[in-house]
Amino acid sequence: MNESKKKAYEKLIYQAFLDIKNSGEFNEENFYRSFHIAHVFHNLADFIVMDYDGFDENEFWRRVDVIEDQFNTSPYKKIFNENLK
Repeated sequence: MNESKKKAYEKLIYQAFLDIKNSGEFNEENFYRSFHIAHVFHNLADFIVMDYDGFDENEFWRRVDVIEDQFNTSPYKKIFNENLK
């Protein structure tokens, strides 16, 4: 994986953590959104530490897609693509 893509993933996980941190009022809706985002992104953190050894980009984005409709994760693709430039 090239350095540009690595940096884009690092920006992406930072944004995901910010979204969880700033999820607002503690209620059921925010809890489930944060839970699902954390569930999708926690492995990315481990792969970043391991310099992406074994990272499956298709599987990662498949997991993001699974929660996209329910939790509006489409901004993550935009953030990733903007940071590739």
